[in-house]
Amino acid sequence: MARLKCKKCATVFEYTYRPLDSLVHVGPLKRVQCPACGKSSWFNPSSSVKDPVTWSPIGKPQEQVPPPQLTEEELEKKHIEESKYEHA
Repeated sequence: MARLKCKKCATVFEYTYRPLDSLVHVGPLKRVQCPACGKSSWFNPSSSVKDPVTWSPIGKPQEQVPPPQLTEEELEKKHIEESKYEHA
């Protein structure tokens, strides 16, 4: 199973080889439809990207990147910045 990155929406998804997909190809490039945006692009399924999967079919858990942990100082700066825009 290869990980491919859509050139149009930048979604990373897992590609599983299907025999009918090999009918339309130019050398190693195959025409694959992105499951996230539905647009087709030319991909090289033999070269996999290292990025984490950002799209997965329903039922399969997708890899979540945890939000960055802020330090006390960064939290205080964020609070001050947000309070500038609060209305009394």
